[in-house]
Amino acid sequence: MSEKELSVVGKPLPKIDAYEKAVGKARYTVDLNLPGMLHAKILRSPYAHARILKIDTSKAERLPGVKAVLSHKEARIILGDEAVLDDKVRYVGDKVAAVAATSEEAAEEALELIEVKYEVLPAVFDPEEAMKPEAPIIHPDVPLVKGKGNLRDPVFDYGVGDVEKGFKEADYVFENRYTTQRQAHCCLEPDVGIASWDPSGKLTYWTSVQGAFIVRGILARGLNMPENMIRVIVPPVGGGFGAKYGRLEDVLCALLAKKTGRPVKLECSREEEFVTTRVRSYSVFWTKTGVKKDGTFTARYVRAIIDMGAYAYGIYMAQRAGAWLITPYSCPNCRYEGYAVYTNTPSSGAFRGFSSVPIHFALESEINRIAEELGIDPLEFRMKNRRKTGEINPYNNVPIDAKGFDECMVKGAERIGWRRKRGRREKVEGVKRRGVGMAISVHFAPALHPDMLVPGVAEINVNADGTIHLLIGVTDIGQGINTTCAQIAAEELGVRLEDVTVSNIDTDVNPWGWLVAASSTLMQTGGAVRAAAAKVKKQLFEHAAKMLEVPPEELEAKDRRIYVKKESERGIEISDVIRQAGAPSISPYFVDAKAAYTFGAKATYTVPMYIPPWGAQFAEIEVDTETGQVKVLRLVAAHDVGKAINVSIVEGQIEGSLQNSIGYALTEELMLDKTTGQVLNPDFLDYKILHTTDMPKIDVILVETNSPAGVFGAKGVGEMGHIPTAAAIADAVYDAVGVRIKELPLTPEKILKALRER
Repeated sequence: MSEKELSVVGKPLPKIDAYEKAVGKARYTVDLNLPGMLHAKILRSPYAHARILKIDTSKAERLPGVKAVLSHKEARIILGDEAVLDDKVRYVGDKVAAVAATSEEAAEEALELIEVKYEVLPAVFDPEEAMKPEAPIIHPDVPLVKGKGNLRDPVFDYGVGDVEKGFKEADYVFENRYTTQRQAHCCLEPDVGIASWDPSGKLTYWTSVQGAFIVRGILARGLNMPENMIRVIVPPVGGGFGAKYGRLEDVLCALLAKKTGRPVKLECSREEEFVTTRVRSYSVFWTKTGVKKDGTFTARYVRAIIDMGAYAYGIYMAQRAGAWLITPYSCPNCRYEGYAVYTNTPSSGAFRGFSSVPIHFALESEINRIAEELGIDPLEFRMKNRRKTGEINPYNNVPIDAKGFDECMVKGAERIGWRRKRGRREKVEGVKRRGVGMAISVHFAPALHPDMLVPGVAEINVNADGTIHLLIGVTDIGQGINTTCAQIAAEELGVRLEDVTVSNIDTDVNPWGWLVAASSTLMQTGGAVRAAAAKVKKQLFEHAAKMLEVPPEELEAKDRRIYVKKESERGIEISDVIRQAGAPSISPYFVDAKAAYTFGAKATYTVPMYIPPWGAQFAEIEVDTETGQVKVLRLVAAHDVGKAINVSIVEGQIEGSLQNSIGYALTEELMLDKTTGQVLNPDFLDYKILHTTDMPKIDVILVETNSPAGVFGAKGVGEMGHIPTAAAIADAVYDAVGVRIKELPLTPEKILKALRER
């Protein structure tokens, strides 16, 4: 089907769940209450590192309303390097015990009655300190690099060429150190789960999560149960951004429900959301780059220290970050060393743009500095060194598809007025200066290596009236995947969007699905939806061909009709095809059954290659040189989206990423007490996220290149807007006032200090 003929795909249609969410009728997990349900609360550690010598829960157990108390004595179930409940705590807020009671108030009161005797242990909060041989060891039973304290084994060391040789060949060598901060996800719906056991011993678990089948696996391993005895249901999800991959608290909730014989709800408070859910890693990057006088790279080196916090979910950040050193720019000699380090701080993990965002700040900031010092326009510098379509990416030995890279940079530069504004250091209102900056981004969607590719799965069932029931195994967390998959099914089958119903996730009903992660959901699951729809269309065409007396290949479907391509007036309604293929009209009770049996299909789809999404972002900012305040006036985000299945959803995804990323650049930082490790700003009063009134003018430019690997040519876009923003804003600050800030966030204090030092 050519783009001109598309009737549903490519249109800015409203989300299919927009009405119920807009009027407040959507019921999230946090809204659910079951008959006889108990409320659970967790006792959290006041210490960053301690051993539990004794725990007495007897007073809590006697409190009216309390139905169960669990400690490590009953729940020392270990998955990976973390236990459901352990006799050792490793950060302020770690799990100590859990209570289930008839009310939240009773559960809270019970927590105060649990008596715990701790042996306080030395703690370490800085990853560089944690790598020293004399640092207190947080996990003595996991693989660590000998003599390097809490450095997790292995060290990720890879690259291409010979960097030492490349540095000798360089005319100039630049070295920098960059740091990025912890960032909290700030989902509006907190982490929540409800566990209920039936008399047969089957567990049903309602939860707000990004991967129902992942949570089912966690529960199965933690409870030592077969997966067919666990049912996970995911109602609408109030935000994810990487936070909701499943946690051991899910197992704890299920254990409490089993012990009490009643449903149990475990809901995080807002403070617990900040303190105990996984955050974006604090990271340190040492960069070293060799270039010729004309700006050609000769060597690039990065050493990254990634603070995993108390548990090792963030190890993938250290493993994969080097891809972004090697992938976007041509350089014959590259080397990356990634260190994943334990500290006594909240665990890090996936966050929108996982593995890409922090290192892009470092690498893109360095490129802006190099270009400036060589007297080359940063835009031209990137155009000169970018990887080109067909070039082999040394990271994964896959040919690069970068058809939209140049167009993103060129169109973004034009929209922001790059050549007219860059370098002017425009003065406004006396002490204020304006500047523009830029950065580019690339990400993995769906995976960097072919062996990491995960299939998408979809199932389509056709009703007797021609309407469609679509089942997919991935969660709509607000990104609109239910709507875009419905559009794909409707387009392929020739029906209208309102003819397609998409069910929320139920692992007893829906086909298997992976996580909502890695900007992969549309490419993987959307591909499976189209494949399943194509199978159903083939079935329909075979029946319609007999009715219209033409071969199936001469048919087309559109607007609920199947018709002859060359004689569009000759056709039949899809519903009539189904009815005539069903039981005779004298047996109406059998029509639905036979139609459902006749028309339906299941399909899987694995993206056949790595087709990266590319993007370029430009920022225009204003700096008050007296206060150090930075105001973002405008952002231009130009992204290669392959094909926008739903223009409104794609633009919304990019705009949402920009909101995340401006906060990351300027205001958001989960701050810890440097002596105790306690989170200092666990609420929306002190943790500063951007409000709608803080948002600048945003221009989103969609570059459509029709990726050969994507369904209808689409690429993943959910994370791309977050990746380059901080570097673009930092570059714009330099353009405005002449100082380069190498630590995020770009606070007024840092800018004023840099101005004084200059």
